[in-house]
Amino acid sequence: MLFSESILLFKRVRPNHNEIDRQTSQDYFNGDMTLTSLRYIDAGQGETTIVLLHGLFGSPENWRVMIDQLGDRYRFIALQLPIDHIPGRNKSDFECIGQLTEYVKAVFDEVGLEKAVLCGNSLGGQVALDFYLEYPEQVSHLILTGSAGLFERSLSGGRRPKVCRAMIREQIAEILYDEAAIKDELIDEVYTMLSDRGYSRFLLRIAKATRNLNMSDQLARIAIPTLIIWGANDRITPPFVADQFHKGIDTSQLVFIDHCGHAPPLEQPEEFTRIMDEFLSKSDGSAPAEAAQTDQQTPQVYETR
Repeated sequence: MLFSESILLFKRVRPNHNEIDRQTSQDYFNGDMTLTSLRYIDAGQGETTIVLLHGLFGSPENWRVMIDQLGDRYRFIALQLPIDHIPGRNKSDFECIGQLTEYVKAVFDEVGLEKAVLCGNSLGGQVALDFYLEYPEQVSHLILTGSAGLFERSLSGGRRPKVCRAMIREQIAEILYDEAAIKDELIDEVYTMLSDRGYSRFLLRIAKATRNLNMSDQLARIAIPTLIIWGANDRITPPFVADQFHKGIDTSQLVFIDHCGHAPPLEQPEEFTRIMDEFLSKSDGSAPAEAAQTDQQTPQVYETR
């Protein structure tokens, strides 16, 4: 898994001129993991809140299309999980997925969320599942896409291969359906991160943590409406993994997206957004959105120290 999500959420957090930064001095986490402050985007409006969890190399920017199109119908809390490339972070403290789960819990508490929809891609899907199992009263619906937790094909064999741009391009081509999306800028960014040996070792620890938390025996405990959205051409978590999630979760429905690999929110964002909105609209009895709205509240970027 070390390089299996190198593309998954590759855009860093780059607030635009409409977004507002906020910082406080409040501690975010009373656990064993010393990382960084809470970071998330709070955008949109509506009675239903959707908490978005990215995969490795990720950021809230990967949900931008969904937030822009549905911000008039839903409130979105898009987290930056504390696994990105930040110099000086104490990476040796990471031991298990439960630490990321508690980070999500800290955001719920900070924002004052009693209950929300939880949507996760790849590693974020596994964290979403673990959060529900720990705090079921705080999750109304689950949305899983390319989720880890059952099976994930490793592109590195659990080892740290020699980092070069050609290798990175090959690995990314295994993740995305459309190789035209692989830009030199992306390869350079991933190369910089993976050239940091400390960060690469950190990624190996995350990969080990995902493998150590197989969720097959826990799926029967999921008792809320669950949408499984999967790339029909996913080579990292192939379609049979989606079938296993669907069979294990009695309250689930499964939708495949054609011409799509491991990252549906990035590769097919409009179709992903349409499917998700239709699922949630049927659950609450409202009508799906017909078109993107432009008159929305200004997204806010929060960093709570």
